[in-house]
Amino acid sequence: MALIARLRTPATALVLACAFTLLLAGCQNSGCCPSPCATACDTGCEPVSCAPACEPSPGDIPAEAKAGEAWCRIWIPPETKIVERTICCKPSSTRKIRIPAEYGTRPKLVCVEPPRLQEITRPGVWTTKKRDILVAAERECWQRVDCGPDCDPCVPRQDCWKMKKLPPQFRTVCEPVCVTPPRKEVKFTPARYKQVPETFVIRPARCETVIEPAEFRTIREEIVCRPGRWEWRRNPDCEIPAETPLPALEVEMVDMSEDGTAKGVFKKGETVRYDLVVRSDSAATAMPNLKVTFTLPPQLVFVSGAGNGVTITGSDQAAASSVFPLPVGGEVKMHILAKVVDVPPTTFVQATASVQSEAGDELAVDTESTSLTGAE
Repeated sequence: MALIARLRTPATALVLACAFTLLLAGCQNSGCCPSPCATACDTGCEPVSCAPACEPSPGDIPAEAKAGEAWCRIWIPPETKIVERTICCKPSSTRKIRIPAEYGTRPKLVCVEPPRLQEITRPGVWTTKKRDILVAAERECWQRVDCGPDCDPCVPRQDCWKMKKLPPQFRTVCEPVCVTPPRKEVKFTPARYKQVPETFVIRPARCETVIEPAEFRTIREEIVCRPGRWEWRRNPDCEIPAETPLPALEVEMVDMSEDGTAKGVFKKGETVRYDLVVRSDSAATAMPNLKVTFTLPPQLVFVSGAGNGVTITGSDQAAASSVFPLPVGGEVKMHILAKVVDVPPTTFVQATASVQSEAGDELAVDTESTSLTGAE
């Protein structure tokens, strides 16, 4: 007898491929996986992540199986985790650019009029001098004089004449006198300059090679820590477990400033706010008792937290929310505040939010990387 079912639990998705009832009579001869099982696997029993074919070979039956027991061969999905890695979005490249010439302005002396020599004639300098010139030289002449009583009475009176010396006669005249004779001179006129602005080349035009740095970004990806596998498990009730829908949760956590605005880098002493949204897929079932635990890096200390319909308490690097229900297609929002008390050597730290059932089974997890710097 071959049975097919699909089993999913909140903690681990277990795909029940084929359940074989090992009957002491007929099982060893028929092969334990008749055609109905193979038909069901082909039409709808394919496990998650394309699990291997569900038909076991006769030698694959567990050795400890006893007659009358029901054993299920189930698919254990692979175990995965989210890791961050840096990828190159754009490789480095080079390109040529033309840089124009650089010019400056400086003062310059320009000759407006060249020097010249000029021959000029200086006129003589004259003055007027007074001098006496001889008009008449000293001479003797007869001059009629009065004879007087001394004349000889015997002599008839006649004119008396006397020899007399006349002094020379002079008269004063003014005549020009040359003080400085006329002369020729050479006159030198120096050159005349003026200051004008001059444009000069500081650096000529050139071509340069510019290196465009490579661009990188950090991505988060899911990697397989342990591959999926088939396992045999005994069903003590000899019944195929009923199909249970797997709760589908979407968890998103982002960091921002204390007032709720976007911020990329946080300094020592500032407060980081982590906003968390827990959503339920419309295809999943309602989850009545969920809680969220927060784990902070050593560089952050929990301050406070709040949410719609939940309370958050904690200390140091750990915090947890109260139990809350999550309806089908619903969401719950909450946030915590943490203070930066130290900086890591690699700048980046990670905060983790884990959504768990009331029993402590982890249903979903999300991490957020935060950049910290030491400047206060």
